[in-house]
Amino acid sequence: MAVFTSFSESALSRYLCMFELGELVSCTPITTGIENSNYFVNLQVDDVISEYVLTINEGLSFQEAPFFSQLLNQLARAGIPVPAPKRTLDGMSSTIFCGKPTWLFPKLSGAHPQTVNDQQCHQIGQALANLHAAASSVTLTRSNPYDFDWAKATLDQLSSRLATADQHLLRAILTEHQELEALDLPMGIVHGDLFRDNALFIDDTLTGIIDFYHACQDSLIQDLAITVNDWCSDSNGQMDSRRKNSLIAGYESVRSLTLEERGALIAFQRVGALRFVLTRFLSGEGDAHLKDPEEFLRIARQLG
Repeated sequence: MAVFTSFSESALSRYLCMFELGELVSCTPITTGIENSNYFVNLQVDDVISEYVLTINEGLSFQEAPFFSQLLNQLARAGIPVPAPKRTLDGMSSTIFCGKPTWLFPKLSGAHPQTVNDQQCHQIGQALANLHAAASSVTLTRSNPYDFDWAKATLDQLSSRLATADQHLLRAILTEHQELEALDLPMGIVHGDLFRDNALFIDDTLTGIIDFYHACQDSLIQDLAITVNDWCSDSNGQMDSRRKNSLIAGYESVRSLTLEERGALIAFQRVGALRFVLTRFLSGEGDAHLKDPEEFLRIARQLG
């Protein structure tokens, strides 16, 4: 959650008047991440200071914003630990600041896990399945921006920056991607990016899931595969079987996988690895990537 958009304190104060949540005490940029501008914002009413997160989205259109607001509000109502956007005095949760879609969220408790254990993986799997179930009642939708056509065009664009062996590997996964899209598997609204840095824990208790800006309509097993890749891999790209089994068991405590989903999981893991290799190559300028694509190349090689 890098900072691409800056503003004056007076401009922020004027924006916050739409909410009447208190006087501005402080605004601190959040410098991690690679896509949106995020700030910790503290507001005071009498002697009470409340903490919020201001998110200025750098890539979405105004037409897409209501989908994310509806999704987060629905998940919060269903008891999923997500930050429901604050509403303005006019009842709007999707707002505009600095000419871009913007949300003001309550700051959730907890921290991103630095090391991962089986219990955390079980909770994440369970939460992901609950998220899928709760999102099924959202009436708005968003198409998948990372479908086969996107992957093919992006790999064509980036091939010259890849070693020959990695080009062949990713081309093979691309072919698999096209085959998987033809399968008739359970679909729904997915998180799309449920990595460790998008989850908050206090000790071993899940307290928050954040960063829903990759949410879209996709196969549910693809979302599970993306989550497994991040939570269950080591620094060499190898899968930890205990963590993977715990995460899947957590998911299946809510929704059982079909036989076809179970058989295709590793293939979807490869496709998930392909996506993040490509998006990380696209981040930053030149070879100064904001996040290292090699992490997911290692996973793709191990799964290949």
